[in-house]
Amino acid sequence: MRYFLGFDLDPQTKIAIDDWRNKALPRFEQNVPAKNFHITSVFLGQVTEQQLDQLCSKIENTEFRPFELHFDNMGYWSKPKILWLGADHVPDPMLHISKRLTEFAQQVGLNIPVREYFPHITLVRKAQNNPPAPILTPDFKIHLDQLHLFESVSGRTGVQYPIRQSWPLIRSIRPR
Repeated sequence: MRYFLGFDLDPQTKIAIDDWRNKALPRFEQNVPAKNFHITSVFLGQVTEQQLDQLCSKIENTEFRPFELHFDNMGYWSKPKILWLGADHVPDPMLHISKRLTEFAQQVGLNIPVREYFPHITLVRKAQNNPPAPILTPDFKIHLDQLHLFESVSGRTGVQYPIRQSWPLIRSIRPR
């Protein structure tokens, strides 16, 4: 089974991003369905049941802080042919989460390369060309307060990403 750790978007945000994409960009054949919009923190790939249990236990025993992410730019990666929505600034709590999750995955024996984390939402797959700049600038502020374990399931109707487990991000309470 293929898994990844990341963040889901609330339905209103998914609809807003989909509406923006339809207004601001040319039409593409391989638009990612709005229901599949998410932000990957760490792609795990193939995971055994034992690795998954160990990884989930590590996450369960760790506190992460919620944060807000501002998606305000768009880009294109030519090799995978992906058009994405991204953020100019990545908040420290998000970077911390990605780093810790990568460490946890490596500790349970998963081969996760260490690389600079770049949160994004994939808008289009198999985009043959880098499209022109959007006619409307993206501007989405998203509050993220839950981490999820997603499974990547391929089927006749395409890929789906069911959430298999969730963990709340805890707001630190500081004494006055």
